Parts: sequence; C-alpha cells; structure tokens
Amino acid sequence: MKFTQMPYERVDFDKVKAEFAELEAGLDKAASGQEQLEVHRRYYELTGHVMTQMTLAEIRHDIDTTDEFYSAEQDFYDQNGPVFRNLCVSYQKKLYHSPYRAYLEERIGKVAFKNIELGMKSVDDKILPLMQEENAIQTEYNKLLATAKIAWRGETLNLSLMNPYLHSSDRGIRAEAWKKYTAFFEENQEQLDDIYDRLVKNRTKQGEAMGYENYLPLGDARMMRNCYDRSDMGEFRKQVKRDFVPFAEKLHERRRQRLAPLIFFISMRAFISRREIRLPLVRRRRFCRQDRRCTVSSRRRPVNSWTSCGRMSFLTFSEERPRKPAAI
Repeated sequence: MKFTQMPYERVDFDKVKAEFAELEAGLDKAASGQEQLEVHRRYYELTGHVMTQMTLAEIRHDIDTTDEFYSAEQDFYDQNGPVFRNLCVSYQKKLYHSPYRAYLEERIGKVAFKNIELGMKSVDDKILPLMQEENAIQTEYNKLLATAKIAWRGETLNLSLMNPYLHSSDRGIRAEAWKKYTAFFEENQEQLDDIYDRLVKNRTKQGEAMGYENYLPLGDARMMRNCYDRSDMGEFRKQVKRDFVPFAEKLHERRRQRLAPLIFFISMRAFISRREIRLPLVRRRRFCRQDRRCTVSSRRRPVNSWTSCGRMSFLTFSEERPRKPAAI
C-alpha cells in the first residue's frame, strides 16, 4: 500500500480514554504475569493505531501546510497529543509497579521499564497546558519555515529546494543562493525571535514545574536517554576537546599542505588569463619535442658536425672510432 492510499480518520480520544481505563482494570485483575502480558499486547495495538493516525496527519500537514483540513487536524493533535501521552504514562505506572515485573522484564526487556521510568519523569497532569502551548509554538515555527517563498531565477522555491544551489560547485551561484536564503530569516527575524523567546520560557516553566532547575533534565527524559546522563555528556565533550580536536587539526593541516599548490594556481588564475597560463606550457612541450628530434638526428650524422634544430643548437665533437680490420 502506498502512503497516499493509507486511510486516515481523526482519533476519538473519548473512546481512547475508555479503552485505557479498561486496560488499567485488566492489569489490576490479572492473576499472573502472562495475563498482564496479554493486556499489554492490547496496549500495543491501541497506541499503534493512535500513533499511526497522528503521524499520518502530521506528515500530510508538513507536505502542504496550506491544506486547511490537515492544518485543522494538526491543531487538534497539538491539544490532544499531551493528553494521550499522559494516558500512556498512567497505564505504564501500573505496569512499572506490577507484582509480576520479573516475568514481564523477561518477556519485554528491562529497557522497556527504563523507558517507562523516563516517561514518568517527563509527563504530568500539571504541565499539560504548557505542553499544549509548546506544541502550538512548534507548529507556528514549522509553518513559518514551510511557507517561505524565495524568488530564484524565474522560479519560486522554498527553503528545502534551495539546498542544491547552496552547495553548487559554482561559487557565484552559492553566494547568490546564500544571500537569498539568509534574506528570508532576516525579513522574519522579529517573528523568529518571538517564537524562540516564548518556547524557551515555556520549557523552563515545564522543567521547574516538574521539580528540575531548568528544562535540560526534562528534555533528556523526553529524548529517552536511557543509557547515559548529563555527566556522561560532559565527559564526552571533554574527550572531544582532548582527543578529537587535535586529530582534526592535524587532518586540516595535511589538507592545507596538499592543497597549497592548487590554491596558488587558483589565485594566479584570478590575475592571469587561461591563455597566458597555458602558453609557457605549450612552448616547453614544443621545445622538448624539438630537443628529442635533434638528439636522435645527431646520432645518425657524421661526427665533428654542427647540428642546428629550431631554437636549440647542439655541437657534437668526438674522435671517430677506429674500425676493425676487414677479415682476409
């Protein structure tokens, strides 16, 4: 089935809430780990369906942000997406504290429970309004970038379609493309600054509401960083500075030495025409050919003779070799 053929239907979150209530009741009634595992399989089916519909709406909205239908669908999920995430975390809490956790860890893996732990640290009822506001701000930003219209040599392109010209092999084209590309951001600087300001303040409030000093720990939890923390990231940055940066500098120096003759040649071309550069090379090749002809011909002529060829002259002087006496 092609992506365009995939059916879409707006998610009924009232129905989803009722189904989650049934799942949580099923976990409470389960008398074994196997029974809870069967309930958890139903959880996978439910969340898979909801996420599929939400993703379809998001992608089709990103393809054409001017489409009124999917623009309305995106706004709908901006408001209800955090509610759905909170329902998932509520169910996962029961699974996390299950008396049959050892059995479940064997079946679905310990990493799944580590991710549940991160999920519980990233979502709560008290920050749902802030999460909804955050989604709306992100959508506003995406729409602004998606609706960019750049006049380029008789065409109207968006930011993505400018990419081939930004990396063109022609320096003039690159310079022109970058000027037009950055002009869009300069024209919308005030709106971009406002979006950034509101987003930073919103996320800072979320982090503080969850008991953190700022948004960073909350952001780490939402990105499911389940095998390293901020101290590990700090050590990684130190290692990059200590080991990778000197190594990269050595590579750049080797490249500079390798490209130095080419850079000199390119610089010379800015002041000397192509014909002036090639003319000495042509002359050298011509004289070399003449040199070879003269050298060869001098071997065939009698000794003690002058040989003149083109602009080069050679004097060959030697005693004639004695001949062997003829056999009698």
